[in-house]
Amino acid sequence: MKKYLTGFQLKIIGLITMVIDHLAEFFNFLGVPLWFHWIGRITAPIFLFESSEGFVHTSNRKKYMLRLLVGFWVMNLINLVLNQYFVVNGEIIANNVFSTLFLGTVYMQSIAYLKERKFVASFFWFIIPILIGLISFIFTIGEMSTIKMISLQLYTLFLPSLFVTEGGFLMVILGVLFYIFHGKKHFQVLSLGIVSFISAAANGFSDLFSSNYQWMMFFSAIPIILYNGEKGKGLKSFFYYFYPAHIILFAILSFLLRQ
Repeated sequence: MKKYLTGFQLKIIGLITMVIDHLAEFFNFLGVPLWFHWIGRITAPIFLFESSEGFVHTSNRKKYMLRLLVGFWVMNLINLVLNQYFVVNGEIIANNVFSTLFLGTVYMQSIAYLKERKFVASFFWFIIPILIGLISFIFTIGEMSTIKMISLQLYTLFLPSLFVTEGGFLMVILGVLFYIFHGKKHFQVLSLGIVSFISAAANGFSDLFSSNYQWMMFFSAIPIILYNGEKGKGLKSFFYYFYPAHIILFAILSFLLRQ
């Protein structure tokens, strides 16, 4: 099979499927079909695959990670505003793929340090996201006072938690597996298959086409297999701006249509 998709083209596929998925998320009240979500399942693995490629090839890993962290902060602030002024019936907007992508690169860096035999640095990069997640749970112990609630909101606003990231920690693991098996496409696809299987098994393989459809992310193997290893066109900043911009547009439009 001829491999002909560049990294740029992979991202375009990811953007298109993401928009389709979010149309179903924000406009389900208009009768957007469920299969829009099925198509959207291939989005996250594509972006995780691309983040592993970016981490391998970037000339400045810290700068690359900082861009994702800033994206996480900005998206959290946007969600805060949207949830304050543009939600209906108490619905919560919590879209923030930057959290998952950033945490994935944190563990990629941990593995990179391990390969360099920098064991202390590797350990700290491995354990810190876990500690951040555990501390966030401490805030929920006991009665939830106003002060505790505000403290928790501020804490999670700036520190990504491994346990509440978009897609769950399995998505973080998938991104790391893509990095570990960089250049070994068959192992990357196998990793995708295993994570997809676990997602289906978590709910007893029931309702696979109604509510338990995350396993469909395995179909992202098709564009990933077709990836030719080339970066392709630029427009790097476009992808960072498009994600929050379309969430803002969809959230506000959804709010206005339901008034």
